Amino acid sequence: MEIIEVDNQEYGKLVLFPFTGFECKEFYALNAHKVDDVKYLIFNDGKNRFAFVGGLKNGVLKFPFSASFECFSEITKNNKILHYYNAVEALVKWSKEQNINKIVISLPPVYYNPSHITKMVNALYCNKFKVVNIDVNYEYFLENFTDSYEMSIDIKSRQKLRASLKNNLSFEKTTDFSKVYEVIKANRIFKGFPLWMTLQDIIETSRVIPTDLFLVSNKDEVYVASALVHHICDGIVRVVYWGNIPESDDLKPMNFLSYHIFKYYYERNMKVIDIGISTEDSVPNYGLCDFKEGIGCSCSEKKIFELEL
Repeated sequence: MEIIEVDNQEYGKLVLFPFTGFECKEFYALNAHKVDDVKYLIFNDGKNRFAFVGGLKNGVLKFPFSASFECFSEITKNNKILHYYNAVEALVKWSKEQNINKIVISLPPVYYNPSHITKMVNALYCNKFKVVNIDVNYEYFLENFTDSYEMSIDIKSRQKLRASLKNNLSFEKTTDFSKVYEVIKANRIFKGFPLWMTLQDIIETSRVIPTDLFLVSNKDEVYVASALVHHICDGIVRVVYWGNIPESDDLKPMNFLSYHIFKYYYERNMKVIDIGISTEDSVPNYGLCDFKEGIGCSCSEKKIFELEL
């Protein structure tokens, strides 16, 4: 297996079906300024089998360099497990030749493509990559959303949902990025959580990855909760941000918001809502984990691998 470097345009011609929106050429181009160099790598053994795009900065090659995860995009289908091993082996050899000091790879949760990701995990492990983080990702499988949703969630969450439904809240889909962002910003400031994307970042990303925006308002038509959701790949949407303003906690708007988002995507035949991780460097945010489990989410591991060269 050899690695062929290409540019953004050639990558787009070769990779007709990126693994997710995070692996499309437009997303890489949008975020290229965040690293010293973007490496568009094609893995070839007589056939172009995989593509993988990393960002190089300070001697470290990161996959991804501006997203939550990244995985091989398959150019040739039905690759065998040996092809994955050979591809990772070639990546290590090529990186040494480029005098790269470290490779960091953050993979998606396995449900995005169980066979593909499992083969990649095995290939990384067999090529001496070390697992440095195991984050806990939460997701909601929409096959579980039925008329008995209320009775399927834990009793405290059920009580909060029922209370929220009596509080004269309104749910709407919107195109107003600013209103959605202001609610999220207020939530992050209050909780002391970082807000990695600016309003302009979000707007620009929405031109590359299809984005849905939602708002919840109270009886006085004040916006108390919002959500920003990406259509990341067929059948899966991903909650990028959601939250409520702190003074609205007594209305239980997050229970109301999550219920209506689940209902919205269930009615549109989506399969999974990726709610994202509830850990930082593997350490759980217990309250956030409890909330997500309470509204019916299951969890899966999300691994980060490193190799010192």
